[in-house]
Amino acid sequence: MGTLTDFLSTGTVPWWAVPVAVFIGVLLGVAGVRWRRKPVVPVAETASWWRPELRAVCVQFLGAADRAHNAIVEVDPDVLAEADLEDAVRSDDAALRALAESILELDRTVNELRLVAPGRVLDAATAYFGFLTAATIDGVPDQEQFRLRYREHKRDLVSATRDSLGLDGIRVPAAVREG
Repeated sequence: MGTLTDFLSTGTVPWWAVPVAVFIGVLLGVAGVRWRRKPVVPVAETASWWRPELRAVCVQFLGAADRAHNAIVEVDPDVLAEADLEDAVRSDDAALRALAESILELDRTVNELRLVAPGRVLDAATAYFGFLTAATIDGVPDQEQFRLRYREHKRDLVSATRDSLGLDGIRVPAAVREG
């Protein structure tokens, strides 16, 4: 085949067939795109399903972390050093049993957060959980330092959660923020 000019001049195709074909192609292309394109939905609408669940799991996590914190402080460090998680769940020592149960609950909620939490929230929760489990395994030689680091981890998780839920612009009393 030759050029388009040679093709049109041979008389095999009328001159007006090319513009008509181009016009029909454009119409079919526009129609195809319109029918296939999904409506644009803002990200806030598509991602809003996880908000109540994220909030609930974070509240559950914070409750279990508080119970673990209180139990770590109450349990005798020598008993804590000797304890095994499975034995602690069946222990007669109420504080040790509460600690073991809260660690198990923290583990479950971190797994839930892996499914519903954005990266920053999950990172803060896993760091918080790691800190508490390390304190459980190693014991707490300096309770004041433990409490300070505990508050830092709690503040990081709350801040990340509030940010991901879009609650940054809401003023919160200092007593609530500090936990």
